[in-house]
Amino acid sequence: MQPFSIPLSRSAFFRFGSPILLALALLAGLHRVPQLSSTSEVLLISLPYILFPVAVFLGELFNQSRTSLAAIILLLSYYIIQTWLQSPLSIQSTKLTYTLLSLLLPLNLLIIHRLPERRLLTRSGILFLFIIFAQFICSSVAISYLSAFDLSMVWQKYLIGFPLISRLPVAIILLFIASITLHAMLIFKRNQPHDHALFISTLFSAITLTFFQFPMISSVAYTVCSLLLLTNLINCSHELAYIDQLTGIPGRRSLDTEMKYLGGTYSIAMIDIDHFKKFNDTYGHKTGDDVLRLVASIIAKEANLAKVYRYGGEEFTIIFKGKAQADCMRLLEQIRKGISAYPLKILAHQNNETTKDAQTISTNITVSIGLSGNHNIDNPHSVLKAADKALYRAKSNGRNQVVQR
Repeated sequence: MQPFSIPLSRSAFFRFGSPILLALALLAGLHRVPQLSSTSEVLLISLPYILFPVAVFLGELFNQSRTSLAAIILLLSYYIIQTWLQSPLSIQSTKLTYTLLSLLLPLNLLIIHRLPERRLLTRSGILFLFIIFAQFICSSVAISYLSAFDLSMVWQKYLIGFPLISRLPVAIILLFIASITLHAMLIFKRNQPHDHALFISTLFSAITLTFFQFPMISSVAYTVCSLLLLTNLINCSHELAYIDQLTGIPGRRSLDTEMKYLGGTYSIAMIDIDHFKKFNDTYGHKTGDDVLRLVASIIAKEANLAKVYRYGGEEFTIIFKGKAQADCMRLLEQIRKGISAYPLKILAHQNNETTKDAQTISTNITVSIGLSGNHNIDNPHSVLKAADKALYRAKSNGRNQVVQR
């Protein structure tokens, strides 16, 4: 379950909208590309060869193999464009290369969605790279063979295009549109980093091949694409470091960083799920994980402008900036009541697995909360410690309550 407060850079709207805006800006500025100096052209042509390998390396480093595979495919396609597609499309071998590349590129990017998120040098990664290599060899053989035949009837009857708009056949343009739409839908459905990466890759390769008649289009579009992939991976590294992967809210490292900059008036609350170990032992760890996600989402939703963190285990922390201790009680009571009143329906797990005949059980969970403001306390860590002591008093007094310092 996604938390209710998602930073802008991780939101589905941002991951969808920012590449679209950059693509529109790129298309609007295509007429200025021929004005580049020869030195700038050489640099621009070279950049994708530098940036895509960096994206492959970072994808492996941050366990984003789907992004690495997308970068490899784009690097290979860019090499093909720069090596075999610099002659006029009126030459049949060039046109065949262009058409096959435009057909296979979006299909391979779609296939990546079905691959597991594992390292490149695993069975699935090596198999996919072998398939790409086999496609390259088979396409080369097919192009060499077909170039000797007159294929004008094929182009006129089956691969119809509108030369004034694009050199691509209409069928392949529709394939690109369908692929981009599917990637966009997956962003809004799952909002995973690799969904964003594959959307970017398909969008900018589509721009390149659709508007192939513009000079330097491949170098400009692929450079922008590679920079977006690198930005995506850097954002992934930030998520790995600062976002709790189970609940989706900021983790302990984010809390430690935030506490270094606390000043003025503030309060800190510590929240602990009551009897969570017993709950785990009874219903299984998978159900326990679901409960942690649920509690995190309720706290994040009800906390308004306060910042919520997973402290560790079944504990959460809320920082109220600009609020004294007494000002936070009503909101914390609202959070406590919201969690205790939530109608929790779960499937009983056996050995952490759901069986076909698993029964639905209705139950409730409660939390205990300790609160402390920074009045008469020197530093944030002492405030946190005071809130923790108040939490233990809440648990000692019977749980399911809010206790102040």
